[in-house]
Amino acid sequence: MKPAALIFIGAAITVTASCAAIRDFHAANPDFGSSVPPYERIQFASQLATPDEAARCEAAGGTVERHGRAGFERCVQSYPDAGQACSTGADCLGDCRVPESQFGQVDTGEAAEGICQATDVPFGCYTRIEDGKAEASICVD
Repeated sequence: MKPAALIFIGAAITVTASCAAIRDFHAANPDFGSSVPPYERIQFASQLATPDEAARCEAAGGTVERHGRAGFERCVQSYPDAGQACSTGADCLGDCRVPESQFGQVDTGEAAEGICQATDVPFGCYTRIEDGKAEASICVD
């Protein structure tokens, strides 16, 4: 492999890791310019929540719901930045997405503005926005 390709791959990995670190920092530090409580993802150890896990979920402002084809229980939480305007995933704790009312109306690669994902539910049909452009729409179940 050429040295230039290795440098490009290394830079891409570094940028991706940096974005994740910044997102984690903002999620863990509510004092960083926001009065909104921090987001802490609550996960369950198995397909059903134990009473302690359900209590922890509810204490964090979440609700225990069944989602996905398998119907496993998960803690569904709202993101503090839900509904804010965005142009890339780094602008949000979740994804930057085309608003649901515009789903299917924005072509892949087309310039678009999005809004920050409302909850941490990964299921459903949506179109992510990265660098101000729509990515391919996907449906996750």
